[in-house]
Amino acid sequence: MSTATAPPSSLDRRDDLDEGTAADRAAASGERRRRALRGTLVALALWAAARVLLEGAALVAWLVERPGQLGLRTLPTVLNHWDAENYLHVAQYGYRSFGVVPFDEAFLPGYPFLSRFVAEGVFFTVAPNPTQIAAAMWLVTGVSAAVAAVLLWKVVRDRFGAPVAAGAVVILVAGPYAHFMVVPYAGAPYLAFAIGAWLLVQRGRWITGALLCIPAGLIRVETVYLVSALIVAQLLGPRVPPFRSRLWRAVVFGAVSSLGLGYYLAWLWHQTGNPTHWFLVQRLGWHRETQWPWETFRTTLRIATETTGSGQFQEWSDIVMVALYLVAIGFLIAKRWWPELVYTGLMVLSMGTSHAWTSMARESSVQFPLMVLVASTLAGRRRSRWVFWVVLGVGVVDATYQSYRFALGDWGD
Repeated sequence: MSTATAPPSSLDRRDDLDEGTAADRAAASGERRRRALRGTLVALALWAAARVLLEGAALVAWLVERPGQLGLRTLPTVLNHWDAENYLHVAQYGYRSFGVVPFDEAFLPGYPFLSRFVAEGVFFTVAPNPTQIAAAMWLVTGVSAAVAAVLLWKVVRDRFGAPVAAGAVVILVAGPYAHFMVVPYAGAPYLAFAIGAWLLVQRGRWITGALLCIPAGLIRVETVYLVSALIVAQLLGPRVPPFRSRLWRAVVFGAVSSLGLGYYLAWLWHQTGNPTHWFLVQRLGWHRETQWPWETFRTTLRIATETTGSGQFQEWSDIVMVALYLVAIGFLIAKRWWPELVYTGLMVLSMGTSHAWTSMARESSVQFPLMVLVASTLAGRRRSRWVFWVVLGVGVVDATYQSYRFALGDWGD
């Protein structure tokens, strides 16, 4: 995907160990194992520190503003607000109705059903109660975020080295809107599969990568961006020289990768008789329908200026984040990171032409290619490293504040 003159893509793997003789290969293999272990431990340490900080902020919120309400039964539900309530409802009851409030079918089944499975196994019951399911959702989110952190480390370490890998992981677990790696939303489970698929394609294991996209598609609709980006990676990748072979591989990859999301949309079609039912629910529940981008901006600006409190803060955050996305897209084009450009560009195009820019800021929590971009651009250069620390500091403060307010039920974008 990169040429001799083009800046390298983050999908290109770096191997800085010389493996000439058998002894060299054995030494290199041992060094890789030690390096992988060190990286895993660093990633897990960063994840643990961030989780303690953000969950601590949520607990402080309840202790300060809801004194006496924090107990053993309420502890798993501290962060169960907004979409988390829908996921819990699906985990407990499945999809009992279609096209009516609370529009549960808008929330894909992978995360809630996995949480239900974990609740049944952990609590030895076939009928877990809401508290048990909430505890399972907390566990699934936590483990998934840890896995995503380790995998992101590997993705970045393969290409850019350990310092940049640490920077990308820190952004993932403690950057702006990183509280969505803690709250019981589907972002962390999706990233565990998505980054895993990206890593496997980066290492040339495209069949296994395609298989990982299947569960990702049952968790988040962003898998459309992921599959599209990895198809581009197949087409541009150097490992299969003839273009016809690369094209065939991309077609197979796309077909296999789309099975998860495709199955759910087909199931909704079968249940409702409407092949576009998911899009109908998005329009009924959240006014999401395609329109011109300037109309979307006008709606967003109106909401930002007419609302008050947390809603106003979130809408302005969305506006700021869109501006940052556009800057990032410029950098991706300049670097010729085409798969990353497809992943981010499709998101901006899709959400930027919806009813409003609502949730654009939250979307940054699953934009792992941009985490790689920021880390490699700022943390990887000594002159700009101070800028990285400033950006990270702002992100940590924002994520901590968001976690505090989210625990109290304030709108979290």
